[in-house]
Amino acid sequence: MPHSSGGGSHGGGFHGGGSHGGGSSNRVSSHYFYGARRYRRHHRHTGQDEYVYANSRPQKTTLSSVIIIFIVGLVFFGAVGFGTRSEMPHKLNGLYGTPAIYDYADQIKDEDTLNEKIDDYYVLTGICPVIYTVYDEDWSDRNPNLSTVYENLETYAYCTYVDNFSDEQHFVIVYSISRRDAERLSQGRITVPDYSWEACQGDDTDPIITEAMFKRFGHLVQDDLENGNDPGVAFETAFEYAKKDAESKLNPGSPSRIISFIRSLMPLMFTAAIIVPMLVITIKRYIKDRDVEYEEVPFDGSEPISSGSSGLSGVSAGGYAENSSGYSRSYSASASTASKVGAIIGLVFMIPFLITGVGLIIGGIVLLSNVDQGVGGFMLIFGIIWSALSALMFFKTLSALFKAKSRDVTAPLTAEYPKAEYPKADYPDASPFADNDPVSSFTPPQDTASPFVPLKDQTEFDPCFFEPAKSNIEDDDEDYKRMNRKGYE
Repeated sequence: MPHSSGGGSHGGGFHGGGSHGGGSSNRVSSHYFYGARRYRRHHRHTGQDEYVYANSRPQKTTLSSVIIIFIVGLVFFGAVGFGTRSEMPHKLNGLYGTPAIYDYADQIKDEDTLNEKIDDYYVLTGICPVIYTVYDEDWSDRNPNLSTVYENLETYAYCTYVDNFSDEQHFVIVYSISRRDAERLSQGRITVPDYSWEACQGDDTDPIITEAMFKRFGHLVQDDLENGNDPGVAFETAFEYAKKDAESKLNPGSPSRIISFIRSLMPLMFTAAIIVPMLVITIKRYIKDRDVEYEEVPFDGSEPISSGSSGLSGVSAGGYAENSSGYSRSYSASASTASKVGAIIGLVFMIPFLITGVGLIIGGIVLLSNVDQGVGGFMLIFGIIWSALSALMFFKTLSALFKAKSRDVTAPLTAEYPKAEYPKADYPDASPFADNDPVSSFTPPQDTASPFVPLKDQTEFDPCFFEPAKSNIEDDDEDYKRMNRKGYE
């Protein structure tokens, strides 16, 4: 939509414009940590094996991850590049009308010279200037017979633009004085009337008619009008400067053009600084993980096992927990809760992205049908890609949530001790012990070759068989001493 450039008035000075129209993380470590499970990482190409510890099976970087990051980067590059192209000073196509002067208040003495100036500017830039001179009574409440009264000249200039032009390539200027001052000026009774003027420009003109350019343009107009020159002379001086400024911006070798080009590339360079490293890292991980296979392996007992302060009951190590019926594979309660909470937060976080994608699609359709087909087509394509990627991420996060819930269902892994079997060749008459048989009930066979001596013939038991077993663990094992001091007996 067009927007006000700025303007000025007698006694008020020049003023600038400014109003415009219209899933959870998986810890992977080479060292054991509480609640970790052990995995063997096998490299198919080299045959090398490594052991890692993780909350759950480590995920390999897939080709889909690389493609998603590439598409996201391409979309953002396209969006930023489109914005960079629109911000770069360039000549407009000039297909919307021709420059014109409508001197309704009869205030421009040399209309032909001013017409020549604005024609030159139009040929150079493609921007179409249109200049109006009107009376205050044509738009303000000074005329009680008006059907439409405007609050100020800025509003009147804006409405003049949108009522007469449907494009964004015009530069409309409105100069206004009262009928009384116009009459006094023609009679020579005053040299500087109580004037006001406003300018309104289309959005496509912004790269050339910048705020800095229009500030200088406005001061030139204001100075001439305050010196008593008619508006035709004031606008001639200003458009002469505007032409030189546009030449410097449109000339490929000019310093102004180079500075504008570098400034416009900053958003693109910032986007590249974020997207390119992400893409490179993802590709490197994909190449590395493509040769890797993960297999969960049980612990061999060399890993440290953490326990509660009250003893070893309920110990959890490597994803297995002790219970009354045996051992069952389990996940840490805090890890499982964190996994589900992370997935829920991810779902909530993705909802605004889905809404944004739908909004972009709707906006693109509206622009295609009513306003700008070029911008509308780009917005529509961008919205479709954005929505597709957002939906993909949403459903992946939802799948992660269901997987986190399914981990809570665990199947007990029972373990039985093997039954001891004794060789019958040496003791054919021996019978297996029963659980409730006393030791004294067993009587070895009476054989002269047997080293056993009947109990009834033993006059005294050998004390070496009945002394408490001694071990040097207490003396040599520092870990045993440390655990004993902590209360593990």
